[in-house]
Amino acid sequence: MSSYPRRRVLCAEPHEDTCRLITILLERQGHAVVSAGTIAECVRLAEAEGFDLYMVDDDYIDGTALQLCKRLREMTPATPILFFSAQAFRRDRELALEAGATAYLTKPDDLFEIVSTVNSILSGRSHNGQAPRRKPGGLD
Repeated sequence: MSSYPRRRVLCAEPHEDTCRLITILLERQGHAVVSAGTIAECVRLAEAEGFDLYMVDDDYIDGTALQLCKRLREMTPATPILFFSAQAFRRDRELALEAGATAYLTKPDDLFEIVSTVNSILSGRSHNGQAPRRKPGGLD
């Protein structure tokens, strides 16, 4: 178990195996992970429950990660959003950050960066040149 405080992470990942791996990695750090496979499910959960971090994928059967990021940013402006995307071009990263993402990791290369990135964001440290949007636990 980690010295990091337990945080709630919404993993909006349409691929079950990837989400399962992310869940294992983050739960080993003591974080609670809730899964969503579609934009609609992610939005429903975000409206109903509080999360300390959203993790989003590239595309969903009902839309894109950029659409989801913009929607989440409108709903909860202070909650950090981490892209974990197969899109590795610089422009994809720029578009995600413009849409409101806090950080951007690429699949599969950055898989094991997830833990350090999540812990960095949730502890209030800067990551990927982007300052976290809020302090852990919603304390601004």
